[in-house]
Amino acid sequence: MNYDSYWINGMGLHGSQLRELETILLNENIKTIVEFGSGQSTRFLNEIRNTHNLDYTVTSFDHNDVYAFDSSIIRDLVSCDDEAFDKTFKDKKISRDLFSNAQHEKNNFRVKNCFYDLDEEDLPNDIDLVILDGPSGNGRSLAFPHLVGKLKSPCYVMIDDVNHYDFLDRAKEIFDYDVMTHVEDKKIHPNFSYALIRIN
Repeated sequence: MNYDSYWINGMGLHGSQLRELETILLNENIKTIVEFGSGQSTRFLNEIRNTHNLDYTVTSFDHNDVYAFDSSIIRDLVSCDDEAFDKTFKDKKISRDLFSNAQHEKNNFRVKNCFYDLDEEDLPNDIDLVILDGPSGNGRSLAFPHLVGKLKSPCYVMIDDVNHYDFLDRAKEIFDYDVMTHVEDKKIHPNFSYALIRIN
């Protein structure tokens, strides 16, 4: 498998991340995957499933059909102010009335407090693996309150661009977890970093 074919100059997941995901997929009896931020990684998950005859579902979300894989679920971006953002983590739940549509920010890579406009029914139950690669900005951590009550134990979460914002600290406000891998490698890309955590 050509892992480099999924990496487009910093967009998508690097081969080192894909190899780590492949190890989990082959060894951990993964059945239910949720991906935030669709694209080449979605293609990778589908091809690994076919290559190894694995049995898992992939639910993939994106807000921009330019990048999304053809099976992805497209949802608008929504955003909230800083007070509502902090309240969401304190309450460990999403209150949709605190958020307003922010789809006009869909091409802004530094967007603030934004996540996908998800219904509770959008997310499957008993999630084994989460790939957190979207949307851009600090609001990516809003995945964690969305995932409350939806995860199997253990659940693995790969967080792309983990050093860009306080994703690990925000995750700790919601879940107990162990860090399996935490990588920063400027030789791959000046801003390259990711973490793999296991939520117990």
